[in-house]
Amino acid sequence: MKKILVIDDDQFFPKTLEAALPKAKYKLISAEDGEAGLKKLISEKPDLIILDLMMPKLDGSAFLKKLQESKDLPKVPILVSSNLSSIKKISDVMSMGVVGYVIKSDESMQSIVQDIERVLGEEDKK
Repeated sequence: MKKILVIDDDQFFPKTLEAALPKAKYKLISAEDGEAGLKKLISEKPDLIILDLMMPKLDGSAFLKKLQESKDLPKVPILVSSNLSSIKKISDVMSMGVVGYVIKSDESMQSIVQDIERVLGEEDKK
């Protein structure tokens, strides 16, 4: 079973995503901001992180920066899910090594699940 860590201050999104994911294949863990996300990254060792960009305390960009700078934190594929659609913002986070960018308001849950399956399916083939 693959673990997915959703770091998002919107409590509705992780619940909706969890309902859309096949329960036999995925376990969803959530954190309400980047600081809590860092702690869960260490304690839970997820296979994938779904990261929002706009959050209190430690936002998504700062979270990505901490991951890049740290030698101790595990390297996990990151799929950004945000409502920010600025080309510059998308380009900035893509250059930080994320595996995909989903604009939540433009994507169906089915499409987001397909992105997750694509990323985790690629991990299985490595």
